[in-house]
Amino acid sequence: MNRLPSTKQLQVFLATAQHLNFTHAAEAMNMTQGAMSRQIQTLEALIGVALFHRHARGLSLTPEGERFVVCAEEIVNQLRKAITDVADGANTIRLNAPTCITSWLLGRLAEFHQQFPDINVELTSTNKHQSSPNFDSFDMAILYGKAIKNKTTNQVLLFEERLSPLCSPELWPEVSQTFEDKVGALAELPWLHANVEQTDWYLWLEAFAPQLKKSSRNQTFATLDQAVGAAQLGYGIAVGDLVLAERDLKLNRLVQPFDECVLSGNGYYLMTPAGTEQPNILRLVEWLAKHTPPRWC
Repeated sequence: MNRLPSTKQLQVFLATAQHLNFTHAAEAMNMTQGAMSRQIQTLEALIGVALFHRHARGLSLTPEGERFVVCAEEIVNQLRKAITDVADGANTIRLNAPTCITSWLLGRLAEFHQQFPDINVELTSTNKHQSSPNFDSFDMAILYGKAIKNKTTNQVLLFEERLSPLCSPELWPEVSQTFEDKVGALAELPWLHANVEQTDWYLWLEAFAPQLKKSSRNQTFATLDQAVGAAQLGYGIAVGDLVLAERDLKLNRLVQPFDECVLSGNGYYLMTPAGTEQPNILRLVEWLAKHTPPRWC
């Protein structure tokens, strides 16, 4: 048999099998009784077996009809699920981003959802910075580092990394100090580092306090957000990203002892495959791009 039953024929068959009466099944399907009967006859001819016994007072399923009910229900249900999955997938954006940017990202995604409630953004975070986006598993990705130059990826700079020392308010009292006094106080505190190379500290010190080479007390963490988290708990002072720490600074969970900040040369880039025309993805790109913070270093 080369031809397959249509979806309409399967639905007519299931309605008829449920009601065992052409008149009642026709009402349920919003069809005429004659049209229902012809659909069943066509289906029986296509399969090559009788699906119903016709009686004066109604219908009953043949053994073949009873078996076919199970198959038809499974086919229709799978088709409904497939349609739902495809429809939902069209409104779902899979976004991959490093864990450290989550605090900056969540508020903006919440605002985006308020503006576009039918678009669902599935955020997956990762502790390790990726060198290239994974478009096999995600529709878009945020990467930390420098701009990638290739023709297969579109990228938007969300913000540049701006570094300055950060610590808990308890560790740095609010008193009027000269820059030299602050540098002296800085030397007495434990320094928290995001990597063994201590690159963030070197960048800031080289720009503003080259006379201060190192601290006698140091602790190293695996990531920048871990180091800043430890600073928030009062374990020392870390050089952190002012954009990522913006909320904690506003809530006075962190303080910025120095006005001076330095650009690291890295940034957070929103990346999508080149040639992307999916409207929802383009809406999210535009939304995040227009919420890029101003540059103040």
